[in-house]
Amino acid sequence: MIAELRDQLDQAQATILQLKQLLRAQGIYNYEEIKLSPTQREVVDILLQTDGISTKEHLYDALYAFKQGHAPDPKILREIIRLVRRQLKPYGIEINSVFGQGYTISDASRVKLNRLIFKLEVENGDLYKGVNLTRTQRKFVNLLLTANGVCTKEHLYDVLYTVRQNYKPDPKIFRQMLCDIRKQLEPLGIEIKTVFGIGYIMPPESKAKLSELIIR
Repeated sequence: MIAELRDQLDQAQATILQLKQLLRAQGIYNYEEIKLSPTQREVVDILLQTDGISTKEHLYDALYAFKQGHAPDPKILREIIRLVRRQLKPYGIEINSVFGQGYTISDASRVKLNRLIFKLEVENGDLYKGVNLTRTQRKFVNLLLTANGVCTKEHLYDVLYTVRQNYKPDPKIFRQMLCDIRKQLEPLGIEIKTVFGIGYIMPPESKAKLSELIIR
């Protein structure tokens, strides 16, 4: 009897393995296996949004933008890339090294990574019910939601535009993005207030309403 049960268990495990392989071949993945830390996720976002090569200097600037006086350690960056590769490779997503320059991903990997990031955004509560925001707009809203006090314009520029090498943000584009966000949030009773000459802040009551819209 025990031997029969063991045989059945072995057969079941073999079947499960075959099904997993089949699902992966069809592009249907078990996303629960992907667990990226905030820093690893930031590296993935940079690689995804950068056209061409993400230079090491570019990645350093983005990862250490808010750590004043802190010199980046190349070993830490290599370890981050190694850990990210280990999680993404089973899904056919490769991060390629460009010797002496940095890292890049192919167009095919970019498509797969976009699908994966969308799924992770849903799982991690980065999407809002009834609100259709772009990724950059969501990042802006998330900064205001999690900030203690006022988000300065300089802080918002740094976070939103660090992935664009040699790019100076246009204040007009920034104001238009804020206008588009307000159009969607204000009918829901969610305010973004301007603090003249400093930046922006989201009142506590608005944060509470926005938190209720998070898709979990």
